[in-house]
Amino acid sequence: MTTRDPYLSAYGPVRRKEDARFIRGRGTFVDDVRLPGMLYGAVLRSPLAHARIRSVDAAAAQAHPRVRAVITGETLAARNLAWMPTLSRDVQAVLATDKVRFQAARPTTTSSTGRPATRPPPTRPSPPPTSW
Repeated sequence: MTTRDPYLSAYGPVRRKEDARFIRGRGTFVDDVRLPGMLYGAVLRSPLAHARIRSVDAAAAQAHPRVRAVITGETLAARNLAWMPTLSRDVQAVLATDKVRFQAARPTTTSSTGRPATRPPPTRPSPPPTSW
């Protein structure tokens, strides 16, 4: 049995270009991108595997000065946007409306002008010394 070269494709060897800059701490990640007027999204995920949604109190999120929108399953249902097609020609809920059917289901989402306060900003290790 022969082992296959991981850099070999049907058209010849393909070397990864981005590895060196990410290993050295000089890569640009999606989280590093800053654009004018950019909004950040935060999704609330259910800690329960199966539960009824009695109500969603979005008043505190809507009152926050940096929050631009709070979208719940009911918000989408009112606009006929609560269900989306899947690749298997089925439909699935965009956000949960009446019940959560699996753990980490999404009952609500927000968009704000700053990084969501629900998680701390990511920390990156400092770049390695240049004497390597």
